[in-house]
Amino acid sequence: MRFWLLMVWFALLPAPGCAQGIEGAISLYEHGKFPGAAEALSGLIKKSPEDANLRLWAGKTHLKLQRWDDAIREFKRAVEISPRNGVYHLWLGRAYGRKAEHASMFGAIGPAGNARERFEAAVQLAPENLDARFDLLDFYSQAPGVMGGGRGKAEAQAREIARISPRAGFSARAMIFEANKEREKARQELMQAAVKFPGDPEAFVDLAAFQLRQRDFAGAESNAQKGCALARSNRNARLVLAAAQIELNRNLADALKTLLELTAGPLTDDDPSFEEAYYWLGRAYLAQNQKTEARQAFQTSLGFDPEYRRSKQALKQIR
Repeated sequence: MRFWLLMVWFALLPAPGCAQGIEGAISLYEHGKFPGAAEALSGLIKKSPEDANLRLWAGKTHLKLQRWDDAIREFKRAVEISPRNGVYHLWLGRAYGRKAEHASMFGAIGPAGNARERFEAAVQLAPENLDARFDLLDFYSQAPGVMGGGRGKAEAQAREIARISPRAGFSARAMIFEANKEREKARQELMQAAVKFPGDPEAFVDLAAFQLRQRDFAGAESNAQKGCALARSNRNARLVLAAAQIELNRNLADALKTLLELTAGPLTDDDPSFEEAYYWLGRAYLAQNQKTEARQAFQTSLGFDPEYRRSKQALKQIR
């Protein structure tokens, strides 16, 4: 092939990440390539500015990059384009929530109120959407009454969640108990879910994750194994299992292998975050005295979230 023909052929090739349109951008997103995803989505939006789904993914990407106002702008546009879509309201609420979390006490009041309004709108528009119900429950459980929170409101959401999914109802009630530091009641709810729904991997994953938070590492390992046995591809179960093994200082080679696979992606919005997966990868390396690799993993975790507390603390402890 002549050189000039070769150059024309290369010029006609689509750029990486743009070849498959939104699918390429989503792939970048799910592999932790958030700047590339943002760039790809920006180009796609220029061509189709009224595509609400593109706006949704752009907003989600801005959230990952901690650009709260940019995320809010994109989600707002998605809501304007498709005001009856509860998912767009849900993500707009999440963006306001993240902005509130990173604001001062007084600066958080406005965004927190906006988050509640969007979560409530999402539930009204999509009453069977468990993600919307759980986000609203979480808000009601965490926010003070002056911001629209309250245990009674949270319990009402838990009843609706139980109506939609009896298994998820146990997790909803456990969330309320845990938020109010009634940890034994939370554990009992999650234990009951595992007994009554032995074929549902999420029952064991939720219990294992709770046990990991409560430092019951043997229990977390056992129940995460059960979750993995029911759904080998469940990335949350795999992460909790690896974390429990690290805390117990056993099966470290298996834990490291799992975490290397998780950090390679893809990780969806329902999976562990990249910063969490890299934190545990660092812990796996540290447990095997591989300090250079551990430091790199913790630094990568902070590259995804500079404020990720556990990775910041872990870096300080490496000598």
